[in-house]
Amino acid sequence: MDERGPLRLDELASFIKSTNAGATKLTFDIGFADEETFRVALDSGAINKAVVSALYGVPQDAIEIYEYAPAQIIKVTIPRSVMSGGLAERDFDGVQQFAPLLDIPVPLDERTG
Repeated sequence: MDERGPLRLDELASFIKSTNAGATKLTFDIGFADEETFRVALDSGAINKAVVSALYGVPQDAIEIYEYAPAQIIKVTIPRSVMSGGLAERDFDGVQQFAPLLDIPVPLDERTG
């Protein structure tokens, strides 16, 4: 474990973005600058269904998490709280929904020292 303690996800990732994935889902892409940083994030287990469920108030069984190693991206998909374009919609494109992910603590290990 690094003496500095965990980094926030926004300090480790190159980018974190969100967008709608059709009318009923949101998707988050978390990209990393290199394979090593991508592996640190994956190996930490910090990005998991329990954390995403707590942040977005969705059931864990409705959350999908994928890793795409060729692009060094972790993709998270959740159901939208309202239908895209519905009367209660505040973010039609879903591009402002990534903010809760920024503060996820990612424990560091000896590779990141």
